[in-house]
Amino acid sequence: MTATGLSHKSEGMNSGGKFLRPKEIVKKVDSTEGLLPADLPINQVEIGPSDNHHDADSTPWVKKKVHLAVQSIDDWTDLQKSIRSSPDRVKNRMREIERQFSVYRLTYASILYKASRVEEDIWGVFSNIIDNIPRLEQRTKKRPLFLYTNTGLRDLNQAWENLSSLQDALSRLLDRGPRKLEFYNRMLIYREDKRQVAVQRRQNETRINAAYESVKKALNFVERQTKDDQPIFFGNEILTLDDAKIVWNGSIESILKLRENRTATTESIVGRLRGLEESIRDYPSLSKQVQRVGERYQRMISYHDLLLSTGKRIIPQPEIARASVMMFEQVPEFWTTGNYAELKVTLERVENFLNFYENTVELEVAVGERRRTGFTQGMAAPTLAGAAGLSPLVNLARVLVAAIDQRDRFMVGHSEKVADLALTTGRKLNWSTTDLEFLELAALLHDIGKISIPESLLTKVKPLSEDEWKTIHLHPYYGAQIIRQINQFARIVPWVYHHQEHWDGTGYPDQLSKQEIPQAASIISIAEAYAAMTTELPYRNALTPTEALDSIKAEAGSQFDPEIVEAFSDGLPDETEKPSPTEE
Repeated sequence: MTATGLSHKSEGMNSGGKFLRPKEIVKKVDSTEGLLPADLPINQVEIGPSDNHHDADSTPWVKKKVHLAVQSIDDWTDLQKSIRSSPDRVKNRMREIERQFSVYRLTYASILYKASRVEEDIWGVFSNIIDNIPRLEQRTKKRPLFLYTNTGLRDLNQAWENLSSLQDALSRLLDRGPRKLEFYNRMLIYREDKRQVAVQRRQNETRINAAYESVKKALNFVERQTKDDQPIFFGNEILTLDDAKIVWNGSIESILKLRENRTATTESIVGRLRGLEESIRDYPSLSKQVQRVGERYQRMISYHDLLLSTGKRIIPQPEIARASVMMFEQVPEFWTTGNYAELKVTLERVENFLNFYENTVELEVAVGERRRTGFTQGMAAPTLAGAAGLSPLVNLARVLVAAIDQRDRFMVGHSEKVADLALTTGRKLNWSTTDLEFLELAALLHDIGKISIPESLLTKVKPLSEDEWKTIHLHPYYGAQIIRQINQFARIVPWVYHHQEHWDGTGYPDQLSKQEIPQAASIISIAEAYAAMTTELPYRNALTPTEALDSIKAEAGSQFDPEIVEAFSDGLPDETEKPSPTEE
């Protein structure tokens, strides 16, 4: 068969007219000895025994061409198979990835702190895959694969391979994702715990420092309030502020040592500092209470000793002995050791003892004085102070008033003057003798609450600030709290508490008006205003009685009860004609 005779045969047919597959073509070519002409096109080559006469030098080139052609056809076939299987392979792989996603999402949902970088990487790859699958499917179905060249098939197949690579990358990310999330979560929890510990430590330090500063302010406050106070004599003991300061400083050192050694919680340290601050701020009132109870006890025992000299015993000796132990042993001990809680309890027990026997003893002394003039002349002067009153309760009230006069040097004798004016007004209103006695008590004690007001405010010459006025306005409340401790004073508690109320409701502390105000409180209010206006003060001159009375009348119906103003005015028929103390 000649080369020109190949035109009527199909490509790849043997001498028997059968088609050869690409690999068979390669084998057939290898079985010959390469006698095909070098310039013969590959699609016109017919393989057969008649070709053996060609030159042997052209065989390698022909075999190479045939081999490349066969390889190209194999590649073309394999690429089509690969592309056709790619969609199913990718979808099957996506189902596996979905299962991995479920595990990842469970881990992600269970942790507190989310690793955004891990999440972004996974979702970025996943979104890329999801976006590319439909595009590749559409591209694959756009035209039959057998119409593509090898180059086109390779590009399409490479696109599917790239998608598979993305799936592999996503699978690896999902496999490592839970571990990364958990590690990131543990790290952030650890950091947050450290931050919280640091914040809590700073807050604790701030709380302790604030409590300590409050203690120092309390110490300065007490120092100012008690700088002019005299030592308290208790039997053979002298109780001073220095004794208390030694205890306080020792307590502060022990508390700060606990803080330094971290042997106590912040709550415990702050609680101790606040308790110490409370004790320090209680010191002025507590010292006054100690002094007041001591004076009452000494006075009652002196009275009782006087009665014993006449053969009359009121208090059993064992009770006096127990009370003496509390007064002269326990009170000084609790004071010097700073055990103020026990000190308050002990003072309360002594006051209960005094309240039970004091009135009876004083009544017996008063009876003895009426029966025998000079009965009390042999007593010491401090015991006799204020002994000539309407009743023993009034005597006790005058003892308390003396404490006020010591604190407010500008208003010495003020309470006595108010009591005299109130009694005069009460008589004009036809009050009974008993009511007048209680009115005198209330008038004497109306400013007893000023014991709890800083002396610097009571004696301040310059105008008071708003906060200072608020402090002054608390004295009716303090006064009511003090006198309610004595059972016999129960009736006058509301009179003292409301003596700064105004008829029109603009007063304090409860803004009562008109008939809501106890009448005795209204009487004391007018008497106090008149006494204050007619008293010479460093920052103003005293008014004359006439000027003071005119001022009170001008306030009738607003600040003062009009009915009581009229009774008060009637009780001073000659007072307005008298010159003021400055005129004398």
